[in-house]
Amino acid sequence: MNRRTLPALTALATATTLLLTACGGESPEADEKIPGAGESSAEASASAGEKADAIDRPEMKFPKDFKMTWDVATPSDPDEAAAVNDARNYMEATFHAVTEQDPEDSAYKFYVVPLSQAQQYAKETAEAIVERGWTVTGELRHSNVQVRKGESKKLITVSFCQNESEAFSKEVKTGKVLKDQGSEKPYYAYTVLMEKSASIDGLWQAKAASARKGAAQCA
Repeated sequence: MNRRTLPALTALATATTLLLTACGGESPEADEKIPGAGESSAEASASAGEKADAIDRPEMKFPKDFKMTWDVATPSDPDEAAAVNDARNYMEATFHAVTEQDPEDSAYKFYVVPLSQAQQYAKETAEAIVERGWTVTGELRHSNVQVRKGESKKLITVSFCQNESEAFSKEVKTGKVLKDQGSEKPYYAYTVLMEKSASIDGLWQAKAASARKGAAQCA
């Protein structure tokens, strides 16, 4: 890509395939909305919130010059709400590894099924940036969050759009922001297969992940 923003995304988007069928889940349709999104469901939200608050999660802080924003309505179903929240945590933990310059960062490992494709995906994403001597700066925006339950009650597919038009790579040593222009379609359609944790109540962990560049629903 000519515009040097987050090179890992381009490489991994084309190299990684999410085998949802093999994992027992289903990929969401592009026009399928989050069930319950925008509806009032205080009881369900409270239940999901109470479980989430009880989890001893890793602390993640980004530098002042980088942030990840999310335009998402909380699903009324508590499991779907928890899966969406932890899919978000998985993505943020992946980029936390980048800002920490540590592809083995413990934060993303908390949000993945151990030894899963999602764990390898997060590690390779961080490595692709860190090994170049880069970090990230700017804003990664996320929207169009959708969710779909699989045949198993333990699996939920979360999909969303990521816009990297305002996010850039930055040289760690010099602090130089790489804003070369020329890239087209700086947006990605992400799909993350989430699995309910067998050991931590209320936690959902990423089992598989993929990204597709230039998806029409994210334009």
